[in-house]
Amino acid sequence: MFTKPIPGPDLRVNQSLPPDSGAAAQSMVEAAQFFHSRGWLMGTCGNLSVQLHRVPQRILVTPSGKDKSRLDPEDFLLVDERGMSLTGAGRASEELSVHQEIYRLTEATAVFHVHSLSNNLASRIWLEAGHVTFEGVEMIKGIAGKTLHDKVLLPIVANSHDMPALARSVAAAVTSDVPAVLVYQHGIYAWGRDAEAARRHIEIFEFLLQYAVELHRLGLPMQDGQRRGIV
Repeated sequence: MFTKPIPGPDLRVNQSLPPDSGAAAQSMVEAAQFFHSRGWLMGTCGNLSVQLHRVPQRILVTPSGKDKSRLDPEDFLLVDERGMSLTGAGRASEELSVHQEIYRLTEATAVFHVHSLSNNLASRIWLEAGHVTFEGVEMIKGIAGKTLHDKVLLPIVANSHDMPALARSVAAAVTSDVPAVLVYQHGIYAWGRDAEAARRHIEIFEFLLQYAVELHRLGLPMQDGQRRGIV
């Protein structure tokens, strides 16, 4: 007598969310709304993710094509190391592979990516240099491990609509020294040990980039010779 086999669990859909996913989703909703209010995350552009578990990898990520200023915690997708959706509807951000490379190369548990006028302009101005240099600015202290006396070189890489190629370019520029990479006429990826740190790094680098662009417009150097802050 033929017995119909009992199907195994579907590993791609309808898995329950890890217990820590709610807080992660809420932190990304709040960050996305703040970034949108600053003009850094307009319309459907940009993407955010939190790595809930490294092994097996579980990433909570924004969906593709969703207005980031109108995200709800339920909109996020849980994906595995292959980028396959385990929960949620729709498709994960097309730039998920970039986030995965950053997670592979760093100790980060959150990666945020925004587009702004300042970061796009800076990428054009300093493309040939290969980096944007920040020095002698108080806001540098907001970058994990940095002091006012540190020089920070934010790397710039070429843009590509080929996501594996873009992921490789970003990966090649990732260092343990600076938690961000700027993509030419595209945007900035910044990361941190948690969502709060990633959000702070976006804020800090956006300030520094806006400051650098304005100094360039005025014909002023980044470093004016005063090595110390106000005392």
